[in-house]
Amino acid sequence: MRVAWIDCSAGASGDMLLGAFLDAGADVALVNAAVAAVDRSLSVRVEKTLRHQIAATKASVYVNEEPHPENDPNAAYAEIAPTTDAAERGEAGAEGVGEAGAAPGGAGEPGVAHGEAVGLGAAAASSSLPTDAGHGHGHDDAGHGHGHGHEGGATRSWAEVRGVIEGAGLDAAVRDRALDTFARLARAEGSAHGVDPDDVHFHEVGALDAIADIVGVAAASVSLELDRIVVSTVALGGGRQVRGQHGGIPIPGPAVLHLLREAEAPVVGGTAPYEMTTPTGAALLATLADEFGLMPPLRILQTGVGAGGRDPVEVPNIVRVVIGEATVQPSTELVYETNVDDLDPRIWPQVLARLLQAGAADAWLTPILMKKGRPAHTLSVLTSSANAEVVRSVILTETSAIGLREFPIRKHAADREFASVEVSGQRIHVKIARYGGQVVNVQPEYEDVVTAAAALDKPVKSVLAQAIAAGHDLWG
Repeated sequence: MRVAWIDCSAGASGDMLLGAFLDAGADVALVNAAVAAVDRSLSVRVEKTLRHQIAATKASVYVNEEPHPENDPNAAYAEIAPTTDAAERGEAGAEGVGEAGAAPGGAGEPGVAHGEAVGLGAAAASSSLPTDAGHGHGHDDAGHGHGHGHEGGATRSWAEVRGVIEGAGLDAAVRDRALDTFARLARAEGSAHGVDPDDVHFHEVGALDAIADIVGVAAASVSLELDRIVVSTVALGGGRQVRGQHGGIPIPGPAVLHLLREAEAPVVGGTAPYEMTTPTGAALLATLADEFGLMPPLRILQTGVGAGGRDPVEVPNIVRVVIGEATVQPSTELVYETNVDDLDPRIWPQVLARLLQAGAADAWLTPILMKKGRPAHTLSVLTSSANAEVVRSVILTETSAIGLREFPIRKHAADREFASVEVSGQRIHVKIARYGGQVVNVQPEYEDVVTAAAALDKPVKSVLAQAIAAGHDLWG
């Protein structure tokens, strides 16, 4: 199993994740094909750079072969000032500014939608989406560096963005991952500003560079053929507010908090006094993560380091991706035992069935001889800690036991998969066990054998022998 672990100890943004996946070996040609399918003016280029003297890859979005200009970080992350025309001067903050709940010029109270790629300006002649004023996906000493000029004030609704991606002819896995990311952003912005997600209008996350980041990360992660993705605790940053079109935005922003709450992600403020994780970064992490936690046991195959646009003094401005083959680790489970000498033995089959229904991995009886020569049984039950309480309840309610023993064990298990064989037209499932990559056992499922024997009016032993013979080639 190919597993990726994403290290977000310095936060995350769309371009940092894209750079990390590309640095880890993702196919840049596939990424460019995907972003060009959304808009033919788009492309992604990579360059090697350093962050705190750590080698990293910087991914940048180009439109019509021209890079998005980086904004002045002082303008992008100015402190809250009493001016009212900041948005008109193109000084939107890093969280971004948008309109939620009303289209440009429409009636109703305008809201705020935050994102990474500021501004949806007038559409370029060669583009199916509007251009933005600038591309500044970099963490700097004043912030994550995702502030852009906000020219024209054009917006695009979530429904429009969804339609563009759905009609782009993307690979299904890439399309679904990109749509999931934007849907999460729309829900977060809707929740933050009290509007329906379909009414959210994006100034920034719908812009060309952010769509390129999201679609690019989706394509890059799919190209790496990962079976599972684990994400570390996410550093959010804090401290100073950034200035948006409609006023101050606290760090971490409400959209970031909603995204990571919805994903049940572990978070920490972090050591840097600025935005370390952007809404697009948070949305991508929420979409990518199969689980959150420490690096799982694996044999490392590839690593990647993605750089943000700035090199702040507090932390190396990077996201790391570690890809490896999962190693087999013994799992820790529980065994419950109790000795019973006064239960009608006709009840035991029902007890064992109820325990398995309750989630026990296995349950069995061992005949014993107790004190004073009384015959009895030891009931043993193997279960995970997650099912322990319900298993205890079944033991104490379904048997005459008034106490039980508990002890942890370490379980080693071979990998398992299923195939099927045919015996005289009857399909029988076969369980295949592998250990160390080698087939170590092939066994027909007994219940299927019994069913087939009844249908064929043959002895069970005969059908079992035929099923074993039919499965011979499965040994490999």
